Amino acid sequence: MKQIESLFDTYNKLYEELDNDNYDVEDEVYELEDEVRLLLDEYSFQDEPMFENQETELIKLRELNSLVKEMKQEFDFYNEEAELDMMFPNRHDDDFDEDDMSWRNVFGE
Repeated sequence: MKQIESLFDTYNKLYEELDNDNYDVEDEVYELEDEVRLLLDEYSFQDEPMFENQETELIKLRELNSLVKEMKQEFDFYNEEAELDMMFPNRHDDDFDEDDMSWRNVFGE
């Protein structure tokens, strides 16, 4: 199926970008992961095959899903500093109080 070939091409392109330290493509990786997951769900919930080579395509999709997960682990998509910046955008201000970052303040206790 051409759609799956296109997804593999996208994976290869994104991997190459990440390998070249271009982390601006992280959102595209998440989009690819979502697209693969949707197709897997679509194929998995069919009682009868929708087309002739569906089982082969399902195997390819599972492989691609694994590759995307491995790629996310390899390039360490979680960035603690970015998360903190998102949660506390003013944390680098001179008048920022470190106590504002406590769990009690985050949840309003």
